[in-house]
Amino acid sequence: MTTTDYQTMNISIPIEAHNYAQQFAARQLNKEKKTQVYLNTLVVYAVDNFLKMFDIKTDLEASDSWNSVIRHYHNVADLAIVNVGKLECRFVLPEQDEIELPSEVLEERIGYIFVRLEESLQSGEILGFLPIDEPDEMPEEVEIDELEHIEVLFECLQRLESANNAFSAGVDPVFARVKERLEVEDLTNIIAQLEWIYRTKKNYEWRAAATNLFVTYSGSGQRELADNLMGSSREDDDENGDIELSDLAEDLMDKLVEIWERGNDDF
Repeated sequence: MTTTDYQTMNISIPIEAHNYAQQFAARQLNKEKKTQVYLNTLVVYAVDNFLKMFDIKTDLEASDSWNSVIRHYHNVADLAIVNVGKLECRFVLPEQDEIELPSEVLEERIGYIFVRLEESLQSGEILGFLPIDEPDEMPEEVEIDELEHIEVLFECLQRLESANNAFSAGVDPVFARVKERLEVEDLTNIIAQLEWIYRTKKNYEWRAAATNLFVTYSGSGQRELADNLMGSSREDDDENGDIELSDLAEDLMDKLVEIWERGNDDF
């Protein structure tokens, strides 16, 4: 991956984006919703074009923002990325410094990309990327200076794709155990959050952070388990709660780290 300064990169908004935006907005019942849908559509289409420049495969038709029913009832601007997950694309108005994240986009996303629209709506400026954190701790408001460099998005996408490719290549026993234990079929968002842990935390913190994530998804009330692990040795785990859940979280984290470390030469 190159180190081009994507953070200040302008992206064009082609006439095709406006055509879709007009078509989608015309089906809404009030002016506020029409404007919301119009601007959401512009940003999603522009980000779609931007990612395709870097050979990143996307699927507009699989995105909630391209679904007429979901779009009508919810404020969504997601873009489905093939074999990765859904990236939320949020527009930012010219004088706007804080961005609100609607409640419906705080889950089932791998992260958020923000684009400041020019007044003419012919182009936009990429402001940055916000990776997914813990599902119950995502902020409802984001300040622009809190965003990460857009290159973090590219690194995140590469890791998520490599992980999904590795697990889809065959029936991995760790993957199967995680699905059974957490009673989920799709681990895309769990992997995205483990990628955030991998990138932002020290390796000695991975076990506790991954366990905390698994506790959230398992529906258990044992959040103190992960907190205890932060200050306890592995030998003390049996006294702190569900050792099986902790071991499983660590096994999946170790498997992902192995995959990502092999791919580090590509970054």
